Amino acid sequence: MDRYKSHEETARNHKPGLNNLLYSLSWVFMAIFGFFALINLYSVIGNIGNPEYGFGVDMILAILVSILLPGGSAFLIWRKKDNLRIEYDYTYTHIGGGKADLDVAKVMGNARRRLMTSLALSSVESAGKVTHPSFQRYLTMRDVKKHNWFVNRGAELYYFYFAKNGVKHVIVLELSDTMIERATQHLGRGIWQG
Repeated sequence: MDRYKSHEETARNHKPGLNNLLYSLSWVFMAIFGFFALINLYSVIGNIGNPEYGFGVDMILAILVSILLPGGSAFLIWRKKDNLRIEYDYTYTHIGGGKADLDVAKVMGNARRRLMTSLALSSVESAGKVTHPSFQRYLTMRDVKKHNWFVNRGAELYYFYFAKNGVKHVIVLELSDTMIERATQHLGRGIWQG
């Protein structure tokens, strides 16, 4: 194995059954709510010119309840459904000269990808397993932003503490042994804990 070769891996849910069921149900409920909103919209449009209904507070309330409630529900489900299928991509890139980067990207619904951080491993001040006592120290610090970028709670988790743009961060990642081996070779002396 070439220790300096770039490496990429993805943290996926090991037991996706429940999330897949909820994801499928979200599509069903999104369609149902959207259908009701559309039917109610046509009903309201058809009754706009009808003098029997008028256009008072009752009509406005009917519009809000019959169209905006199911339509808004369908929109919220559409926006949040991808949170049921989250993965994290971890990319190790050897730059040369003893330097390397670790990039973390969040992938939602296998469609949208957002870069969470690009971490220069030389800027890491402390790193190790989350089971190491040093991790607890960073969790209790008030001025540290904490980021949990992992999927499986029972997996082997690792933390990296660093400062970027004047802000202190601690990130928790779900990395393989290969990724840890490549990343730790670029950490300074005494930084790796456990």
